[in-house]
Amino acid sequence: MANLKAELIHIFLSPAGEFHFLVRGKPPEAAGNGATALPVDKRIILPPAAAKRLALVLEAAVEDYEAEFGPAPEPGADRSPGEERRRIIDSVQGEKARRLIDRIDGLGVHYGFEQSFKMLPGTLLGNRFLAGFHREAAGRGLDGKLDDLCRAVGMPESQRLEFIRGLPEANIVLFGFEEGEGTSLYKAYLEYGPEFRRVIRDSPDDPVSFVIHRGFKWDAGDSARHTTARYLCHPSWSVETILRRLSESFYDGGRSPVYEIVGGIVETAARRMRPEEHLYVEVQEEGNPRVSFDLNLYRANLLLGELYPFLLMMCRHLSIDPEAFHRIYEPVKKQIFGHVSGGTDRRGRDFLTVYYGVKGSSRRGPGGP
Repeated sequence: MANLKAELIHIFLSPAGEFHFLVRGKPPEAAGNGATALPVDKRIILPPAAAKRLALVLEAAVEDYEAEFGPAPEPGADRSPGEERRRIIDSVQGEKARRLIDRIDGLGVHYGFEQSFKMLPGTLLGNRFLAGFHREAAGRGLDGKLDDLCRAVGMPESQRLEFIRGLPEANIVLFGFEEGEGTSLYKAYLEYGPEFRRVIRDSPDDPVSFVIHRGFKWDAGDSARHTTARYLCHPSWSVETILRRLSESFYDGGRSPVYEIVGGIVETAARRMRPEEHLYVEVQEEGNPRVSFDLNLYRANLLLGELYPFLLMMCRHLSIDPEAFHRIYEPVKKQIFGHVSGGTDRRGRDFLTVYYGVKGSSRRGPGGP
């Protein structure tokens, strides 16, 4: 077998109980002679006993490495901060979006970066992102820095005060930008990950629903236009329960063509996930008719390209220009699919939003990076 220098590895558990390692890389000689080589994909399948032995061998090998060379680099350390910064800057467009990224950089924290595209009737919106970080990792003085950030991007005072008051209970803070059809939105979120663990601990057989996020959204050009959102998490729902809820509450008893598309995405991801790993959330915003859901499927470690047939179906259903879709899709099709949201937007229209990022799941609980 020819050698392969791995650039990306995805691991998932098959329905048969085997570990599948999807390895993408290039032959080592390609880097040495300056030649351009296409990536090669290989699949390695291990039974559980062999996977466990591999984990032990790798752990011992890393210990040997660190004993001789010092601590091994953290995951993602192969990209320098400057390279990561350039990647993010290249991903966002417009002065308002870059203003927010500049302010987040000014916090001096390491943050995760996630992008998305939103599909609406005849419209595709692709200049959207979220950036989030663990509050405790930010160190002292964070509240004051966040207050300055919120002021700098025009957050309405009533929302800013409520956001700052809610910080002590949150474990993750996120900021986002969404370029719309004539206006743009800034967004700020507080995430309450520890609450997930509490409700599971208190009622493992029948955990209660709870608010996992609070969202604050305002018009980037007119902060008098703003709303607040509640994200109600329904923990430990099975795939069957989720699909039934989507059918009954959002998709006309399953008769809507969008139900088939969303159901296909959910079932594709479910084949690579444990039953308890689906994180289903419903969203309501104050003062407008938006009613929507969000389903986090990062733990499937799916490439966005693996969902291409469903995305193309959605384009056709919403009469979205295929060329416009492929301009957004092609550069990111090898990134990791994260979550999907849908329902009815603020103007009463069907929508579907697909989120994606460079990194896949670490299989930590909600609130993990």
